Amino acid sequence: MAKRELKVIIITGRSIEQGIAIEGGKMEMEYPRACGVCYMDPSDMEKLDLIAGDPVLVRTKFGEVVLTAVRSEYAPHEGIVFIPMGPWANKIIDPNTSSIGMPSFKGVEGVVQKLEDLGKRPPTATEIVEEVKKTEGSKYA
Repeated sequence: MAKRELKVIIITGRSIEQGIAIEGGKMEMEYPRACGVCYMDPSDMEKLDLIAGDPVLVRTKFGEVVLTAVRSEYAPHEGIVFIPMGPWANKIIDPNTSSIGMPSFKGVEGVVQKLEDLGKRPPTATEIVEEVKKTEGSKYA
């Protein structure tokens, strides 16, 4: 069976859930539940045969990350997904800051793909940090 995927525009930003979770600590399980998510238009979820809580792979030319699909309450916004700012979003946005010290968190072209392995989960913040240390650690040492 061919993998189902959907071209999207990714918007990242702050969310209330993220703010609450960050107060509890970035290494606590509430943080990935608040930030390791991809808010999608309900019609886009239908196109991929997704239900809330399903794992999805979000890919851009900058990287990829597994997230949990969440039904957006702010529809309609077909073709646009929202991912709260944090290590999960950072894996898929352009790291170039254009000399202003901050990357662009809006309008990143990407693809959302349904994962058939429903046991797949977003990585924890610690797992993302460890991955960066292994793959890019020498840049920051």
